[in-house]
Amino acid sequence: MKYGLLFLSALMSFSVVAQPTRVGLLVVATGKYIQFVEPLIVSAQQYFCPGCEVTYFIFTESAVPVHPRVIKIPHQKLGWPYDTLMRSSVYARSYEAWKSMDYVFACDADMLFVDTVGDEILHDLVGTQHPGFVNKRGSYETNPRSKACVKNNEGTYYFAGGFYGGKTKEFFKLVSRVTGAIESDLKKRYIAVWHDESHLNRYFIDHKPTKVLSPSYCYPGPGYLYSLPDCPAKLLAITKDHAAIRK
Repeated sequence: MKYGLLFLSALMSFSVVAQPTRVGLLVVATGKYIQFVEPLIVSAQQYFCPGCEVTYFIFTESAVPVHPRVIKIPHQKLGWPYDTLMRSSVYARSYEAWKSMDYVFACDADMLFVDTVGDEILHDLVGTQHPGFVNKRGSYETNPRSKACVKNNEGTYYFAGGFYGGKTKEFFKLVSRVTGAIESDLKKRYIAVWHDESHLNRYFIDHKPTKVLSPSYCYPGPGYLYSLPDCPAKLLAITKDHAAIRK
């Protein structure tokens, strides 16, 4: 009887061992942007959500690094500006691939993790302040033809499209709503001023993030027109020739 109780106690202890938090990182890397994927993943393995089980979902037409946690989702280059504008629809259509994650984050391909990004980002809905608009009104879409339109009395933070996310269900709700808004605009032959970022900002006004990250999580690399000397870099935007890469 004594040994039976000990066995039962051990079995119960084993059954309640917490499983690692599953985090998905979604990256669109078509055309020349594929060159940034391997450095991004290498940096993420060092700094992104240590202690979690991270899976990398790469949307591309090119080969991806061979790794058990890297999943390629075939996706063709659409051309500028549709490569950024349509990212939300690409994410939404691939829901079956990443729905088993506990949290999902969208990240620009041309980024590098340079310091620990940990449990502080694991919230229901997460947005990152744009480094170019700290304590300033953002560059919102203002044309009422667009579903992304923001009125003069709206908006507290201006959010960057380079890094955002949250719990999986909340992320799916976000990308689904943004996709619907973008498709509505396209039917009117209209594209918001900053593409998917404009629609993301409209969504975050209507559905306030439960966690607002500082520009540390979308930090401007050397050569950008703005700098944040008092804000330590955690996720760095790589300096590059945008026009050359988009060709």
